Amino acid sequence: MVQYSGQCHCGQTAWTAEIPEERHILCHCGACKLMSGGEFTFNQIVPKENFNLTKGDLKVYSYKGDSGPDKIVIRTGLLKGSEKWGKPAAEIYDKFRAAWLPQTGDASFELGPPS
Repeated sequence: MVQYSGQCHCGQTAWTAEIPEERHILCHCGACKLMSGGEFTFNQIVPKENFNLTKGDLKVYSYKGDSGPDKIVIRTGLLKGSEKWGKPAAEIYDKFRAAWLPQTGDASFELGPPS
């Protein structure tokens, strides 16, 4: 596993995360669209034990999604060096992809990937 560091926009919160491979997921779900203000997000789904807060405090935010209670979702763009990563490994909630967007992931799932 490779350890990456990241931080929020203002720099008051920072963290490290151990990620098994440099493959992000592109998500078209409604929650991601609402939280980002865009048509999709690039994400890493990481086991909670692989995430370490190194500076600041996290504000309380709770959302029960499909990722599972033992996982957290980190936006790929918040990780230093992620701009060098290749195209997404998969697209999820492709059923909600904007009609003008081409499929870019190696795999595509109408909703979530199979468990």
